Amino acid sequence: MATQIRSLRSDLLARLRHGEHLMLYGPRGSGKSTLLAELETHLIRAGTPCARVASTCCLNDITRALEQAYPRVDTQEVARRTARARLWRAADVRGGVLLLDHLTDVSNAMVGFLRRLHGGVAGVLLAVDVEVERERQRMKPWRVGALSVRMPPTSASRLRQLLRSSCADRHLPLPGPQVERRLLRAARGRPGWILQCVQLQTREQYWHDDRLCVALLCTDSEIALRQRTLNFLRGGELMAQSSRSSA
Repeated sequence: MATQIRSLRSDLLARLRHGEHLMLYGPRGSGKSTLLAELETHLIRAGTPCARVASTCCLNDITRALEQAYPRVDTQEVARRTARARLWRAADVRGGVLLLDHLTDVSNAMVGFLRRLHGGVAGVLLAVDVEVERERQRMKPWRVGALSVRMPPTSASRLRQLLRSSCADRHLPLPGPQVERRLLRAARGRPGWILQCVQLQTREQYWHDDRLCVALLCTDSEIALRQRTLNFLRGGELMAQSSRSSA
Protein backbone atom coordinates (compact mmCIF):
# COMPACT_ATOMS: atom_id res chain seq x y z
CA MET A 1 0.00 0.00 0.00
CA ALA A 2 2.93 2.33 0.65
CA THR A 3 3.96 1.73 -2.95
CA GLN A 4 0.45 2.67 -4.06
CA ILE A 5 0.61 5.97 -2.15
CA ARG A 6 4.04 6.77 -3.60
CA SER A 7 2.77 5.99 -7.08
CA LEU A 8 -0.26 8.22 -6.56
CA ARG A 9 1.93 11.04 -5.26
CA SER A 10 4.25 10.81 -8.27
CA ASP A 11 1.31 10.72 -10.69
CA LEU A 12 -0.35 13.72 -9.03
CA LEU A 13 2.89 15.71 -9.09
CA ALA A 14 3.41 15.03 -12.79
CA ARG A 15 -0.16 15.97 -13.69
CA LEU A 16 -0.20 19.10 -11.55
CA ARG A 17 3.07 20.34 -13.03
CA HIS A 18 1.46 20.02 -16.46
CA GLY A 19 -1.41 22.23 -15.34
CA GLU A 20 -4.08 19.55 -14.94
CA HIS A 21 -7.02 19.93 -12.58
CA LEU A 22 -7.77 16.97 -10.30
CA MET A 23 -10.23 16.12 -7.54
CA LEU A 24 -9.02 13.86 -4.73
CA TYR A 25 -11.85 12.30 -2.72
CA GLY A 26 -12.07 9.88 0.18
CA PRO A 27 -13.34 9.52 3.76
CA ARG A 28 -12.39 11.88 6.56
CA GLY A 29 -9.13 10.80 8.11
CA SER A 30 -8.00 8.85 5.05
CA GLY A 31 -4.83 10.93 4.64
CA LYS A 32 -5.82 13.45 1.97
CA SER A 33 -4.55 16.46 3.93
CA THR A 34 -1.29 14.65 4.69
CA LEU A 35 -0.84 13.87 1.01
CA LEU A 36 -1.48 17.51 0.06
CA ALA A 37 1.16 18.61 2.57
CA GLU A 38 3.65 16.15 1.05
CA LEU A 39 2.89 17.43 -2.44
CA GLU A 40 3.43 21.00 -1.27
CA THR A 41 6.83 20.07 0.16
CA HIS A 42 7.92 18.41 -3.09
CA LEU A 43 6.74 21.32 -5.24
CA ILE A 44 8.39 23.97 -3.07
CA ARG A 45 11.68 22.05 -3.10
CA ALA A 46 11.45 21.90 -6.90
CA GLY A 47 10.96 25.67 -7.07
CA THR A 48 7.39 25.48 -8.36
CA PRO A 49 5.08 28.33 -7.26
CA CYS A 50 2.72 26.52 -4.91
CA ALA A 51 0.23 27.16 -2.12
CA ARG A 52 -2.08 25.07 0.03
CA VAL A 53 -5.24 26.34 1.70
CA ALA A 54 -6.80 24.40 4.56
CA SER A 55 -10.45 25.07 3.71
CA THR A 56 -12.08 25.89 0.36
CA CYS A 57 -15.62 27.21 0.15
CA CYS A 58 -15.50 30.38 -1.99
CA LEU A 59 -13.59 32.22 -4.71
CA ASN A 60 -11.61 34.22 -2.16
CA ASP A 61 -10.03 30.98 -0.91
CA ILE A 62 -8.64 30.39 -4.40
CA THR A 63 -7.48 34.01 -4.52
CA ARG A 64 -5.67 33.57 -1.21
CA ALA A 65 -3.93 30.49 -2.56
CA LEU A 66 -2.72 32.40 -5.61
CA GLU A 67 -1.50 35.24 -3.41
CA GLN A 68 0.55 32.75 -1.40
CA ALA A 69 1.94 31.12 -4.55
CA TYR A 70 2.83 34.49 -6.13
CA PRO A 71 3.70 36.74 -3.17
CA ARG A 72 5.45 39.34 -5.34
CA VAL A 73 2.22 40.27 -7.12
CA ASP A 74 0.81 43.48 -5.67
CA THR A 75 -2.80 42.75 -4.69
CA GLN A 76 -3.11 45.28 -1.87
CA GLU A 77 -5.57 48.14 -2.05
CA VAL A 78 -7.15 46.90 -5.28
CA ALA A 79 -10.48 45.19 -5.94
CA ARG A 80 -10.51 41.41 -5.72
CA ARG A 81 -11.30 41.15 -9.43
CA THR A 82 -8.26 43.25 -10.27
CA ALA A 83 -6.14 41.18 -7.87
CA ARG A 84 -7.25 37.95 -9.56
CA ALA A 85 -6.43 39.36 -12.98
CA ARG A 86 -2.90 40.21 -11.83
CA LEU A 87 -2.45 36.80 -10.24
CA TRP A 88 -3.74 35.05 -13.36
CA ARG A 89 -1.18 36.89 -15.49
CA ALA A 90 1.61 35.87 -13.10
CA ALA A 91 0.50 32.23 -13.26
CA ASP A 92 0.28 32.42 -17.05
CA VAL A 93 3.92 33.54 -17.18
CA ARG A 94 5.14 30.97 -14.67
CA GLY A 95 2.82 28.05 -14.06
CA GLY A 96 2.13 27.07 -10.47
CA VAL A 97 0.06 24.64 -8.42
CA LEU A 98 -2.85 25.23 -6.04
CA LEU A 99 -3.70 22.61 -3.40
CA LEU A 100 -7.25 23.30 -2.19
CA ASP A 101 -8.14 21.17 0.82
CA HIS A 102 -11.57 20.45 2.35
CA LEU A 103 -13.68 21.64 -0.57
CA THR A 104 -17.25 22.15 0.67
CA ASP A 105 -18.91 24.07 -2.13
CA VAL A 106 -18.30 25.26 -5.68
CA SER A 107 -19.96 28.46 -6.88
CA ASN A 108 -20.37 29.63 -10.47
CA ALA A 109 -17.68 32.25 -9.81
CA MET A 110 -15.28 29.52 -8.70
CA VAL A 111 -16.06 27.42 -11.77
CA GLY A 112 -15.45 30.35 -14.08
CA PHE A 113 -12.12 31.27 -12.52
CA LEU A 114 -10.89 27.67 -12.35
CA ARG A 115 -11.60 27.35 -16.06
CA ARG A 116 -9.39 30.37 -16.67
CA LEU A 117 -6.60 28.62 -14.77
CA HIS A 118 -7.05 25.41 -16.77
CA GLY A 119 -4.89 24.59 -19.75
CA GLY A 120 -1.40 24.95 -18.30
CA VAL A 121 -1.86 28.19 -16.35
CA ALA A 122 -2.02 26.50 -12.94
CA GLY A 123 -2.42 22.92 -11.80
CA VAL A 124 -5.19 22.52 -9.21
CA LEU A 125 -5.90 19.70 -6.78
CA LEU A 126 -9.20 19.86 -4.90
CA ALA A 127 -9.64 17.54 -1.90
CA VAL A 128 -13.18 16.49 -0.93
CA ASP A 129 -14.44 14.46 2.04
CA VAL A 130 -16.65 11.65 0.74
CA GLU A 131 -18.02 9.03 3.15
CA VAL A 132 -20.93 7.50 1.22
CA GLU A 133 -22.15 7.24 -2.35
CA ARG A 134 -24.68 10.04 -1.79
CA GLU A 135 -21.83 12.45 -1.02
CA ARG A 136 -19.95 11.30 -4.10
CA GLN A 137 -23.00 12.00 -6.24
CA ARG A 138 -23.20 15.47 -4.70
CA MET A 139 -19.67 16.31 -5.82
CA LYS A 140 -20.27 15.41 -9.48
CA PRO A 141 -21.32 18.95 -10.52
CA TRP A 142 -18.17 20.27 -8.81
CA ARG A 143 -15.71 18.50 -11.06
CA VAL A 144 -15.24 21.57 -13.27
CA GLY A 145 -13.32 19.50 -15.80
CA ALA A 146 -11.20 17.84 -13.11
CA LEU A 147 -10.27 14.17 -13.14
CA SER A 148 -11.56 12.41 -10.01
CA VAL A 149 -9.02 10.34 -8.08
CA ARG A 150 -9.91 8.19 -5.05
CA MET A 151 -7.63 8.27 -2.01
CA PRO A 152 -6.52 4.64 -1.49
CA PRO A 153 -7.05 3.13 1.98
CA THR A 154 -3.99 2.55 4.13
CA SER A 155 -3.04 -1.10 4.57
CA ALA A 156 -3.77 -2.93 7.83
CA SER A 157 -0.07 -3.49 8.44
CA ARG A 158 0.71 0.24 8.24
CA LEU A 159 -2.29 1.09 10.43
CA ARG A 160 -1.09 -1.48 12.97
CA GLN A 161 2.36 0.11 12.95
CA LEU A 162 0.82 3.57 13.38
CA LEU A 163 -1.39 2.37 16.23
CA ARG A 164 1.49 0.81 18.13
CA SER A 165 3.90 3.70 17.61
CA SER A 166 1.25 6.28 18.59
CA CYS A 167 0.41 4.36 21.78
CA ALA A 168 4.11 4.17 22.62
CA ASP A 169 4.55 7.91 22.03
CA ARG A 170 1.73 8.65 24.49
CA HIS A 171 2.92 6.02 26.99
CA LEU A 172 -0.27 4.01 26.57
CA PRO A 173 -0.38 0.23 26.94
CA LEU A 174 -0.36 -1.61 23.64
CA PRO A 175 -3.75 -3.15 22.82
CA GLY A 176 -4.00 -6.91 22.89
CA PRO A 177 -4.47 -8.85 19.63
CA GLN A 178 -8.27 -8.97 19.86
CA VAL A 179 -8.65 -5.28 20.69
CA GLU A 180 -6.13 -4.37 18.00
CA ARG A 181 -8.12 -6.26 15.37
CA ARG A 182 -11.32 -4.48 16.40
CA LEU A 183 -9.66 -1.08 16.18
CA LEU A 184 -8.15 -1.82 12.77
CA ARG A 185 -11.53 -2.96 11.43
CA ALA A 186 -13.19 0.21 12.72
CA ALA A 187 -10.44 2.36 11.15
CA ARG A 188 -11.38 1.15 7.64
CA GLY A 189 -8.03 2.13 6.18
CA ARG A 190 -7.99 5.64 7.72
CA PRO A 191 -4.80 6.70 9.51
CA GLY A 192 -6.52 9.84 10.80
CA TRP A 193 -9.05 7.66 12.62
CA ILE A 194 -6.24 5.75 14.33
CA LEU A 195 -4.63 9.00 15.52
CA GLN A 196 -7.97 10.25 16.84
CA CYS A 197 -8.58 6.93 18.58
CA VAL A 198 -5.20 6.99 20.32
CA GLN A 199 -5.75 10.58 21.41
CA LEU A 200 -9.03 9.62 23.09
CA GLN A 201 -7.37 6.71 24.87
CA THR A 202 -5.50 9.19 27.05
CA ARG A 203 -8.82 9.99 28.79
CA GLU A 204 -9.85 7.99 31.83
CA GLN A 205 -13.46 7.65 30.67
CA TYR A 206 -12.43 5.02 28.12
CA TRP A 207 -10.87 2.73 30.71
CA HIS A 208 -12.55 0.49 33.27
CA ASP A 209 -10.51 -1.74 35.58
CA ASP A 210 -7.51 -1.19 33.30
CA ARG A 211 -9.49 -2.47 30.33
CA LEU A 212 -10.26 -0.41 27.26
CA CYS A 213 -13.94 0.24 26.49
CA VAL A 214 -13.54 -0.56 22.81
CA ALA A 215 -17.12 -0.05 21.60
CA LEU A 216 -17.40 3.38 23.23
CA LEU A 217 -13.94 4.35 22.01
CA CYS A 218 -14.72 3.41 18.40
CA THR A 219 -18.02 5.30 18.42
CA ASP A 220 -16.52 8.42 19.95
CA SER A 221 -13.50 8.30 17.63
CA GLU A 222 -15.85 8.43 14.64
CA ILE A 223 -17.84 11.28 16.15
CA ALA A 224 -14.72 13.23 17.12
CA LEU A 225 -13.21 12.85 13.65
CA ARG A 226 -16.34 14.23 12.01
CA GLN A 227 -16.72 16.99 14.61
CA ARG A 228 -13.11 18.05 14.21
CA THR A 229 -13.60 18.37 10.46
CA LEU A 230 -16.85 20.28 10.97
CA ASN A 231 -15.26 22.75 13.40
CA PHE A 232 -12.31 23.14 11.07
CA LEU A 233 -14.57 23.92 8.12
CA ARG A 234 -16.63 26.37 10.17
CA GLY A 235 -13.42 28.20 10.95
CA GLY A 236 -12.65 28.37 7.24
CA GLU A 237 -16.13 29.67 6.48
CA LEU A 238 -15.71 32.44 9.07
CA MET A 239 -12.44 33.43 7.41
CA ALA A 240 -14.19 33.46 4.04
CA GLN A 241 -16.96 35.68 5.38
CA SER A 242 -14.36 38.06 6.81
CA SER A 243 -12.59 38.15 3.43
CA ARG A 244 -15.86 38.90 1.63
CA SER A 245 -16.72 41.74 4.01
CA SER A 246 -13.30 43.31 3.59
CA ALA A 247 -13.19 42.90 -0.20
